Amino acid sequence: MDTFKINGTDFGVGSVVCKIEDGIISDLTIKSDAKMINSSIVDGKSEKWDWLTVSPEFNFRGVPSEQKDNKIVIEITEELLDENDITFYMIEHFDLYGTLTITNDCIIVSGEIRRHMSDKKLYSLEIAAKR
Repeated sequence: MDTFKINGTDFGVGSVVCKIEDGIISDLTIKSDAKMINSSIVDGKSEKWDWLTVSPEFNFRGVPSEQKDNKIVIEITEELLDENDITFYMIEHFDLYGTLTITNDCIIVSGEIRRHMSDKKLYSLEIAAKR
């Protein structure tokens, strides 16, 4: 179940922190597996990852949330990014657009990342991690 896929390449999940207090996601951090950066997974794929020297990381901090039907679902929009501490780091910061879903058992992030809104280069993102 634990996957951290960028454009279909699975970098694995290294660590997960998920703290929700009083309706605020105080710290949600998902790091890819650092061992995968130097492994053969970065070679031989259609996407060239030799420029990636640090593990990709997703962060969501201090973001208000509302739980319905035992899960939290948040649409990650440009407005939400502007008003909150939400980052996707892969050598540099990227903008992330998509959906975050948190249940009692798992965290799912799906969408796309790019360096900035005018950037034509998009990377698809799929993260599924045990909570």
